[in-house]
Amino acid sequence: MIQTKFNLGDSKIPVLALAIHHGHQIPPALERFTSISDIDRYREEDPYTGQFAQYFSNHIIVETSRFAVDLNRRREQCVYLEPEDAWGLKTRNSELPEALYDDLLASYDDWYNTLVYQIERLLNLHPFLIVLDLHSFNHRRGGPDAEPDPQSENPDIILGRSNMAKAFYPYVEDLREHLDGKTLWEKQLDVRCDVKFPGGQLARFLHATFPGRLICLSIEFKKIFMNEWTGKLNPVSLYAFRNLFLTETLPWIERTLEHIKQQ
Repeated sequence: MIQTKFNLGDSKIPVLALAIHHGHQIPPALERFTSISDIDRYREEDPYTGQFAQYFSNHIIVETSRFAVDLNRRREQCVYLEPEDAWGLKTRNSELPEALYDDLLASYDDWYNTLVYQIERLLNLHPFLIVLDLHSFNHRRGGPDAEPDPQSENPDIILGRSNMAKAFYPYVEDLREHLDGKTLWEKQLDVRCDVKFPGGQLARFLHATFPGRLICLSIEFKKIFMNEWTGKLNPVSLYAFRNLFLTETLPWIERTLEHIKQQ
């Protein structure tokens, strides 16, 4: 029920990029119970994060919408049932049949079991793994014509360290320092840790399941490359933002893995 693109073609590289909120698809069995409009749903999804993820040899891009199953929430909260589950948005027009609800939970379990299998496969080849959990977030909550939300609470990139051992914090700070202040569209990039989004269930689960064997870094990109209300993309902005991120992140991965290897 959760449509996912798995590309794990380079087992020599101990890096895995995930875009678990990229998707917009709703399973056919769930469509008649879904009341939220396409545009409202799209606003709360993380479109184009798959375009960041696909530049890493090993990547997993989820095509199913978080409004079907949210893989970044605990199992008991992964299916939105009430408005309070989804930022006050009414997502269901009637109660879900028990069988359908159970199928959605089973798809959540299957997806996580597959993820564990793939990570174990990589860890059989490498002593340590870096997982990049890629997301995006809105910054014009006041409406399409309102001023952007305050920069003080909405940096351009947020690095989340949820449930990460504090011994790994210096590695995250190294990436933050190399990204922060870089020039993007004649402005300095603002990069901070744990503002609003310290990381969700995916990072929590991986750090608990593979303690000391991986870093799962949650990365939130502010939607400055698109109009979050209309969904219209600015391709030039996306290209520049993505390339700047990759330019700093790829050397960081090499430095981090080498340092951990020498310990």
